[in-house]
Amino acid sequence: MSPGALDEALVRRHLLALDAAVQRLRRHMGKPIEELSSDLDASWAVERGVQLCAQNVLDIATHVAASRGHDAPDYASAVDALGEIGILPADFAARLRGIAGFRNVLVHGDLAVDRQRVHRLLNERLDDFAVFAVHIERLLSRA
Repeated sequence: MSPGALDEALVRRHLLALDAAVQRLRRHMGKPIEELSSDLDASWAVERGVQLCAQNVLDIATHVAASRGHDAPDYASAVDALGEIGILPADFAARLRGIAGFRNVLVHGDLAVDRQRVHRLLNERLDDFAVFAVHIERLLSRA
């Protein structure tokens, strides 16, 4: 695949949307899982917030990989490509790639969403989205 141009404005729009979703999710951090599970509005907000974060990360990864000439037939391979070309540290890319499958569970309406996993992501991995954004900002500053 031949590289295309990196659309900095597109990437920045995704970064802004990612930051907005992360900030909203932070309001729910620290809440016990029982509280989130019993409050359907909060549960829905957290699930959709995570979905939005994941989608923005994956859209950025796909665009950046393509702009560097990497064919990414799926979201996980787009994240892998960012690790391979040094935009993301390899260990971070390996950890982040799982968000692609989780995004699919949320998007495709799986009625058996693992609330434990959502709660863990909210309280233990939410900063991964911000770390991703820092690496992408670094890339943009070099462009």
